[in-house]
Amino acid sequence: MPFYAGQRLTAGQMGRIQPRPTTAVGTATLTGPQTNADIPGATVTVTTETANATYKALAVFDLRATIASTGTALGRMSLDGVPQNPLATYNTPAASGRATVVQVYQGTLPTVGSHTLKLVATLAASQEAVGVNSSIMVDILEVI
Repeated sequence: MPFYAGQRLTAGQMGRIQPRPTTAVGTATLTGPQTNADIPGATVTVTTETANATYKALAVFDLRATIASTGTALGRMSLDGVPQNPLATYNTPAASGRATVVQVYQGTLPTVGSHTLKLVATLAASQEAVGVNSSIMVDILEVI
């Protein structure tokens, strides 16, 4: 809905056009093997008031190998239970390798209501996602 010259705006309309940043930091380490498992605490829940709200998300994954590993650790954001692309990837053949990997997501929340965005990881047996150094930041912008 566009604004019109001379239109009286409600507080709700003005509130929806402001970006609403929300962040969460992981609370515990996730140890492999895992497939698209939640990184504990790295979850954001937002409630939209209009259909087709847009989001921008920055996901930070702290991934490490505890012993020599040939597997690739994967991190991604899950939106309402559906893992999203692109992937954050990490692979090291050395013991105790570590990397902080960042990925960016952008999209539309097509329905009104509650939405959950969280970090998930796929890990080999010798890999971990360090929760206290993994985080997600989400900006929501609603259309009016």
